[in-house]
Amino acid sequence: MIAYEASPESDTGIPIICYVNFLKSLIVKSEDVKELREKKILFSTLDSDEQVVEVIKEIDTSGLDNYYIFDDVKMRIEKHCSSKAKTWIAELIHTYFRNPWTFIALLAATFLLCLTFLQTYYTVNPK
Repeated sequence: MIAYEASPESDTGIPIICYVNFLKSLIVKSEDVKELREKKILFSTLDSDEQVVEVIKEIDTSGLDNYYIFDDVKMRIEKHCSSKAKTWIAELIHTYFRNPWTFIALLAATFLLCLTFLQTYYTVNPK
């Protein structure tokens, strides 16, 4: 696919080359592969993470290696992942709200708590 994109007759642009270059910029060591596998971003049938790193490094992109264009994307990904608020919200959702019934129960409990406050207010301050 890379050879087809790099050929002069191709008018498809270079999306595969860009994708491979982006993978090359993300995957530098075996810890990167491990993290991408844990997040279910990268799937591989190879035995070790080191083999995946070697396969990614061996892909030839016909001299169209332009890694610096992904610096902005990598910086935004790192900024997004390092945000404490987003991390807490994601952990809250994945830990406590996996089942839709828990969210419905939270809404019902919040609604009943508001009704209780209203009832107490109107009991204390009758009109």
